[in-house]
Amino acid sequence: MGAKILVTYLLLMGFFICGYWITQLAGGFLFLGLATAVGETYIAWHILAELLTGLLSLISAFLLLGRHGLSWRVALFTCGLLSYTGLNSIGWGLYNDPSLLAIFIISSLGALYGFFYLLLKAEI
Repeated sequence: MGAKILVTYLLLMGFFICGYWITQLAGGFLFLGLATAVGETYIAWHILAELLTGLLSLISAFLLLGRHGLSWRVALFTCGLLSYTGLNSIGWGLYNDPSLLAIFIISSLGALYGFFYLLLKAEI
């Protein structure tokens, strides 16, 4: 049951993260390319990191479904990335848009669940 929850979580996070940023990029969000800044932060590297996290989330889910030998290791790494992304997003939400906090908290809890599930139950 835990593996099914983890695979579902990884698929959802991968689709949501990639879908969000692809939509933003298609809409011209990085209008200055790598020099685009939000406040005093260059956002392009953040977007790249989140897109890679989303892609690894999808890859991890498919590796787990296929019972690939490296699936648990890749999924553990991905849950670490998703934990960072979720917790960082909570900070962003507190400062910029508190209406998104519930989504960020749920995604953080899911990543932490996956991380500890893999540490405790998986054959790493």
